[in-house]
Amino acid sequence: MLKDSKGYYLLEALLALSVLSIVIGGVSPVLHTLYTERFTLKQDREALELLSNKLIEFGNDDEGGTSIIRGRTADFQWKKKEGRICIEFTGKNGRAYRECDVVKQ
Repeated sequence: MLKDSKGYYLLEALLALSVLSIVIGGVSPVLHTLYTERFTLKQDREALELLSNKLIEFGNDDEGGTSIIRGRTADFQWKKKEGRICIEFTGKNGRAYRECDVVKQ
């Protein structure tokens, strides 16, 4: 919409900026949700790694109970009872997660 090659009108520039702001406003919540879900997957992988390590160490201590494990991405709660070891945590997305495995004795 150039007239005599003198440049854009102010109204055209404002229209382009408003369209751009609407697009950014629509995409940013989706990107935020994507970021939090990816971080929660990192937390889940760390919980599985800690659970695996606890299963390897299980032969050294036989008492039951709970304890808190400080991880790189979250604080994990470790519970051992009735032949099961579970690691629980609250993900960055606000949901509670639990990873469990059966202990061979």
